[in-house]
Amino acid sequence: MTPANRLQQIDLAAPSTSTTWRDAPWQIWVVVTVLGLEGLLGNLPAIAHNLVALWWLAAKVLFITGLLNRWRWVFVLNIVVGILHVLAFSTSAPFVAFLNLVLVLLVASSMRFYFPRESPLPPGSGWDGQPPGLPGTPQHGRDS
Repeated sequence: MTPANRLQQIDLAAPSTSTTWRDAPWQIWVVVTVLGLEGLLGNLPAIAHNLVALWWLAAKVLFITGLLNRWRWVFVLNIVVGILHVLAFSTSAPFVAFLNLVLVLLVASSMRFYFPRESPLPPGSGWDGQPPGLPGTPQHGRDS
């Protein structure tokens, strides 16, 4: 399967129902905690004098809900928004940019939670994990 075909098969809209929010990796829990604290302590009090804070509070609620419910499109959106924040704050607020970079890396490191690997061969096919061409390994897809 070529990488282009693999990308066509990925469904960003379909949440996986095989796990629950309790199964989320620790990295996601750290990100969810930071987003929640930032929303409660930063955005919520600022809504009275800055309506943009309401927008960011809603975005944080979406990120928290989507990351815990294993919504793939929210995973991708979170990484894109995080990278934009890193770039936007890199000169004006380097510490904020660093915190956003840490959050992006934490979310990105849990990619397998949102996009689990699928085995290219069916179970029980006799594949022993060695690259093809080594002595003693089966040559799948070829007539020997």
